[in-house]
Formats: sequence, structure tokens, C-alpha cells
Amino acid sequence: MFVLVAITGTAQITVKGQVINERGESIEYVSIGFDEDSVGVISDAKGNFELTIPAGRKKELSFSHVSYLTTEIPYQEYATGEELTVVLKDKVVELAEVVIGKKNKPKTIVGKGIPAPGLVGTSGHGSDLGPEGGVPFSCSKEYVISDILVKISGCTFKQCKVSINVYEKIGTQFVNIHQKPIYETLTNDKSDYLLDIRPEENIILKPKKDYYISICVVDGYGEKGFLYMKAYMKSGLYRNAVKGKTKKLPVCPAIMVKGYEIN
Repeated sequence: MFVLVAITGTAQITVKGQVINERGESIEYVSIGFDEDSVGVISDAKGNFELTIPAGRKKELSFSHVSYLTTEIPYQEYATGEELTVVLKDKVVELAEVVIGKKNKPKTIVGKGIPAPGLVGTSGHGSDLGPEGGVPFSCSKEYVISDILVKISGCTFKQCKVSINVYEKIGTQFVNIHQKPIYETLTNDKSDYLLDIRPEENIILKPKKDYYISICVVDGYGEKGFLYMKAYMKSGLYRNAVKGKTKKLPVCPAIMVKGYEIN
């Protein structure tokens, strides 16, 4: 009897459900997991998710998305085995006003590095996706981002969706500084090109703060594949695409950031 109870008490848990907003609309690509833990998953394009949690995890399960307030679900609620409907609340944000001089030209904030041998990349299959990788940086002046450029070498997915994130790094926390997700759909019909992303909103960078810009695959549309990028010989930062621990490597994806200096 004692042995049976002990085994049952330490069994893994499978959590299923859907993430929606306050209007009942599904939310795509929500990060679901535990802080500083490699256990996690990203919801699909319709907000559906399934996560197997190993025995021993009893912390609150976190649901986060750039456009919504993070929600924590207690262990007692998600451990019941019933399907969850998780509702995220909209962020209420005041849009920043930006004044740029008429003669102001975009400047390189995160620049080119020395090309590294080989490539860097990420892989995945369905919701089992690889880490986000990027470069930490800071700036001496205040800027608004105009372009985010990534040197893509190739893609073996027939089609995949990538997410670009710009975070302020506060201690061990990564806080998005934009309010809208930045997605790009890539296919395998071309290689060795420069992906130029121009954010729809004003993303402000302030001096003497630590930032991190990253790229990761959030949807492989059920197929296994790899996204390859050129690499630079400068310190890169990699972490689980949900909330996992970070890892430093001597190379980083070839990501460049340009912006206008704010008057």
C-alpha cells in the first residue's frame, strides 16, 4: 500500500488546454512553463497546448505572451487532469512618443562581428522547439529601432514561423520592451539572404541598460526541421524558448539592429 501511494504521488502530470484572451479569442504562441526550468512548451496557432510535467514539479505554471499580462496557475489547479482554459488579460500600455530629426539617419546599434566558421541555428518538431538564440547588448544613447536584420543561411522546414524578441535584461529576468509580437514566416525556397524586419511599433532603447535580442522558431507546422543562420565570433546567449536557464556561447546568430537616435 505504501509503495503504491509513493509511486502515485510522484507520477508525471500531463496538462492540456487552450489559452484565450478576455474576448474569448485564442492566443497564439504563448510561452508556458516554469521560471528557470527547461520544462515548457509553446501553444500552437490556435492557443492549444499540451505539456508533460515531470514528477516533483509543484510550482505555479506560468503563461506569458508579449501582448498580455503573465498569468500563474497554481499546482492544485493544473494537477487535476482536467483540460484548462487559461484567460490572459490585455496589457494597458501608453505608446511612446518619438521625435527624430529630419536629417537623422539610421545608425548601427548592434553591428557586424567577425564571421565564425560554421553556422548556428535552431530546430524543432511541432511544439517541441529549440532554444532562442541571440546577442546581449547595450547602447550609449537613446534610440528607436528602425530595422532588425538577420543573415539566414537556409531552412529545412517547408515553412516555419520565427519570433523576434527584444528584452531588457533585469537581473535574471527577461522583460519584453515591445507590446506586439514580431513574427516572420520563412520557407525553404531560398537561402543566404538578409531578413530585414521593420517593427510596427516604436521600440525604444535607453542608455546604460542591458538588452537582449533573439530569434527562435515558434511553429514548425508539425514538421521537423532546422533554421540555419550565419554566426559571428562574439558572445551569444541561448535559452529555452519558454523560460529556461540561459547559456553563454562564444558565437551568436548574425543579428544586426539599426535605429534612429532620439532627440
